[in-house]
Amino acid sequence: MSIDPRPARFARPSPAALIGFALVAAARLLTLPESLWEWDEILFVKGIESYDPLHHQPHPPGYPLLIGLGKLLNFFLNDPFVSLVTLNVVCSLIGYAALVSAFRRLAAGDRAAVIGALLFHLSPSMLVYGPLALSDSPALMFLSLALAAAARLPEGGVPAATALGVFASGAIGCRPQLALAVLPMTAVALVFARGLRPRLAALAAFTLTSLLWFVPLLVAVGGPDNFLPFLSKQAGLVAEFDTQHPRTGGSALWVATRFLSHPWGPRWTALPVLALAAAGFVALVRRRQVRALPLAVLAGIDLTLGLLVMNPFDAVRYALPSLLAVAFAAGVGCEALARRAPAAAWLAAALLVLGFCVYTAPLLTARSTTPSPPVQAMEWAKREARYDAVFLVEDNLAAHASYLLPFQRVPVAQGLQRYALERTAPVYLLGNGESGWPDARTFAWPDSDAYGKLSRGGLYRVVSISPLPLERRFDALRGVHAWEPTAREAGYRWMEDNAAIRLVPRRPRLRVRLRLHPSAPWPSNTVVIAVAGSPAATLEIPRGEERSVEVSLPRADTVDVTFRSVRSFVPAETAAGTDRRRLAVQLVEIEQVGP
Repeated sequence: MSIDPRPARFARPSPAALIGFALVAAARLLTLPESLWEWDEILFVKGIESYDPLHHQPHPPGYPLLIGLGKLLNFFLNDPFVSLVTLNVVCSLIGYAALVSAFRRLAAGDRAAVIGALLFHLSPSMLVYGPLALSDSPALMFLSLALAAAARLPEGGVPAATALGVFASGAIGCRPQLALAVLPMTAVALVFARGLRPRLAALAAFTLTSLLWFVPLLVAVGGPDNFLPFLSKQAGLVAEFDTQHPRTGGSALWVATRFLSHPWGPRWTALPVLALAAAGFVALVRRRQVRALPLAVLAGIDLTLGLLVMNPFDAVRYALPSLLAVAFAAGVGCEALARRAPAAAWLAAALLVLGFCVYTAPLLTARSTTPSPPVQAMEWAKREARYDAVFLVEDNLAAHASYLLPFQRVPVAQGLQRYALERTAPVYLLGNGESGWPDARTFAWPDSDAYGKLSRGGLYRVVSISPLPLERRFDALRGVHAWEPTAREAGYRWMEDNAAIRLVPRRPRLRVRLRLHPSAPWPSNTVVIAVAGSPAATLEIPRGEERSVEVSLPRADTVDVTFRSVRSFVPAETAAGTDRRRLAVQLVEIEQVGP
């Protein structure tokens, strides 16, 4: 066992540590976000304005201490977004200093400590998420302070134990889901405390601090009777949206890569970091540096939960606590290089940090100089749309729209039906991604590998607003399925053998374009089109081809158009797929035309 005989006190920061602090401060200040970007940022900002976790302000499990700290800053700054960004920048700087202190005692060396702290705080993940209006930097600050206190437990006695209890509770208060890793970490750390008094002090400090943030959370959810249902609901959401759907079709290797490699950027930066961490881990085992066990427990449990449970598309954020251990081990690995060439450790760290900065530059430059695409889109809507406009909002933009869009808003599927026969109000489709509708407006940041690896599956890089022309709207009465691949892309709608639509005549003719999918089990299909009950056209559509026709529309308030196909099939019964719907042809386009 390696025990540092030095007294438990805060050492004067070294020149290297001060230079590192300046680098982290510069990185955060030079990459401040221009606007809100991520879904969770919206929920945290709404929580600052009115704390209501039952209605996702913010989302469960409530983040009570984060909201409390944000409200305190907002009292002075009077801007929830600026308050949260300020909080995250300050927490990053305090977290860096705490991490240097913790790593110095765990690694018994200033150089390894500074390099480890820099690799973490200037990693691609922290460069992207460190200054955002999220819960990560405050939680990581408290984790770093808890690790620094734990490293001093053998000599620090009651003060160090008290600090450990306060900071461990603080980390959970900012991100309650960290409790699964922080509680075991704290228990392991207390093994190194000498005597019963420090352990009782840690327990008392943890309990009292937890009450400070737990009671407001309990009140906000309506008392003890509602608390367990509140947590159960969150567990169900995690199971559905983190564990099940995002992992469908993804291999275990893909999930592991998202958690282990992507937080460190491309292969040419990730592999050297992981190799240095492996070398550092071997060195720590050989030195029997058992004081690093709390950090190892924290990282091991957090990473295991991530690999088994959490959403891989959010892996670069969920993996941040485990990156503390990787960065520490990589710092020790760099220190091992210095034994043969003293400058090698700093050179390796400098090259890695430079690689991190170059890799993330396209994303960070766009984020710090222009509003995010969702914000751009909604600012355009506020300038250009009529006061009575209606926006059909895709699910992954619902939070942004609820906070930023002062118009009537409805989900896409519901809105397509509700406003199909609307005669005057302009209707727009607000979507994440490119649009297939005519005259759509697109708002985007530049594409980059960093955006794909470090964001939530590439969400919010491109946002579109698509006006839905009156001439293209119709109500699906029967046998007409949803737009595929999405309503925004609007490629086609499958129809059954007896399908019908209703529309408001605005032009004298209706142009219809139909296609027979190549998977159909016959060489062609015949479709009879009737308008207002009278036959209007017959189309023979060869397999894999399209046919179009124009039919006359009568003067009326509404007109029904039917499509009767001679043949239909169920793909799951013909080895053409797993779809169990009965299908005939695809509706590719429908538009009223003429003077």
